[in-house]
Amino acid sequence: MKVTVAELREVANMLFDHLERTGHTEITVDADFYWSIPKEQLYSVHQEPSGLTIGQLSDDYHELSRIRAAAALPTAYGLVWLSTLLRYIGARVVS
Repeated sequence: MKVTVAELREVANMLFDHLERTGHTEITVDADFYWSIPKEQLYSVHQEPSGLTIGQLSDDYHELSRIRAAAALPTAYGLVWLSTLLRYIGARVVS
């Protein structure tokens, strides 16, 4: 499978537009810590993961805010921080 950045941007914009159309212009994040599976084990579904670590939504948001404010340069790893928040929002907002 190959995906393009343009395709991902297009569908992301569609999903954000949907949130806004359904009145979700601001989301309250009432959790902070989450389980994180080591990247080496994340897609190895035939073996139960071990060595779980803890991530923090507020830290992820802080790093994204630094990029947004130009206090830090964008990096591909920023997508990982963004993904934790998107997962939280997707699981909490049903519309």
